[in-house]
Amino acid sequence: MKAIAIIQDEHRAITAVIEGLRHLLEEIRAGRMSPDHTLLRALFGYIEQFPERLHHPKEDEFLFARLRDRRPDAAPVLDALHREHEVGRERFVELKAAYERYAADPASLEPFQEGVERYSHFHWKHMRREEDEVLPMAREALLPEDWAAIDAAFASNNDPVVGVPAQKAFRELFRRLVAIMPPPYGVGPEAHR
Repeated sequence: MKAIAIIQDEHRAITAVIEGLRHLLEEIRAGRMSPDHTLLRALFGYIEQFPERLHHPKEDEFLFARLRDRRPDAAPVLDALHREHEVGRERFVELKAAYERYAADPASLEPFQEGVERYSHFHWKHMRREEDEVLPMAREALLPEDWAAIDAAFASNNDPVVGVPAQKAFRELFRRLVAIMPPPYGVGPEAHR
């Protein structure tokens, strides 16, 4: 069941990056920061490469598939989560387009920031559903041989933040995020209110 801890760690890493994006935009909107497009593009690169291309497909292919076999009654929630993975990819494409509009025209910060808020809320609800409904069900229903395959799949993830093995560019991105985000998300200065 090592995969459960890995999935939860990955959820925390994904949340930290999305929260970092939210924080950056709030600081820009408040005039406390100038836009750092290198950092913003790196955040989008992380979201595109890790949760959308690696994490979610592995949940679908390994965890959800095995759980579906052991608990056919879980099909409605698993189907809904799979659809949310598809919707998340679509929303990410829309969000990336909103970012490109903002990068070209700083006056479009507000709709970009609103899109980030919607995307953040969507992902938070999705991850809560996985952790509150699916992981407990998986703990009860899956057999050791199921966990062996799931653990192997998730142990191979090349997540830059939770570190198997960490890539230099993503470690730097995470370090920068932690340095600018206020507590409790990072070690940066307290947020001005």
